[in-house]
Amino acid sequence: MIKKISLGVLALLTLAVIVTFVFYASFRSEKLAALEAGSQIAETSAGPIEYQFIGDSGPVLLFLHGTPGGYDQATAIPGTRVLAPSRPGYLRSALEVGQTPTAQAHAYAALLDSLSINSVVVMGASGGGPSSIAFASLYPDRTLGLIAMEAVSQPTVITEVQEEPPFLMQLLTQSDFFMWASISLMETFMGPEALVSLMIPDPENQQLVLEDAYKTAQMESLIWSIWPISQRQAGQDNDLVQFETPDLSSETITVPTLIIHGTEDANVPYEQSELLAEQISGSVLHTIEGADHMMPFSHAEEVAAATADFLNEHNFK
Repeated sequence: MIKKISLGVLALLTLAVIVTFVFYASFRSEKLAALEAGSQIAETSAGPIEYQFIGDSGPVLLFLHGTPGGYDQATAIPGTRVLAPSRPGYLRSALEVGQTPTAQAHAYAALLDSLSINSVVVMGASGGGPSSIAFASLYPDRTLGLIAMEAVSQPTVITEVQEEPPFLMQLLTQSDFFMWASISLMETFMGPEALVSLMIPDPENQQLVLEDAYKTAQMESLIWSIWPISQRQAGQDNDLVQFETPDLSSETITVPTLIIHGTEDANVPYEQSELLAEQISGSVLHTIEGADHMMPFSHAEEVAAATADFLNEHNFK
């Protein structure tokens, strides 16, 4: 009897494993196909760069995503035509295109050349901060304005670079399969509350997202945009190294600059933006009290209003 039960349990476990991998294979195939279909490849003098456009009119806004990320983290920004590349090392943009912020800035200039675009508003979000600042510094004639969104702008040491993470954490953050499985299980059995709390520690900020179905959906989309981590790992690893000694010249920036940051950001300390505001003459620091690193979601309305006011004030063409 015991032997029959054991065989039955083994059969069920085997079936469960097979079904799980079938679901994963289907998800992986569909997701990778969608990622490839959603972007284009520009053959530039710096190498191939993946990108997408969002919007049809207005000044071109070069959106430089965070860490980890890709072109798929960009969203529409009213009044602009968003140009969203995958930064080097992410998805289909090879790391060899540019590793340092300066090299990446030159790569973006090459991208603009390949697309016959003369000038842009540059927006750097989080880990996209260093290369956005470098671009505005190196290419003032091609930069209409700069928007630094909770951007890395000062030397930043990430402890994970120096310490080997626990094995389980490596599985969850470096394995496509285990990342898919963990997010899927949380989403299925614990609901959006679990996913939101994973990204936002403060209960009040969590509620600002959860009480709005659109914000909740956007947050879930952001979490899934980290997958597949295997195609973003090279960019993330490089970013964490570059953050320690970014080759920036913020003091030379003369274009109109808006800096937006929340005071409770534990990922990129608010003090970085205070220093950046001091370094860039004439810049405007828009502070959002109580907001953390998920500020673009929890405080989406204020972020959008500040961005729109900046774009309208300068009437970029």
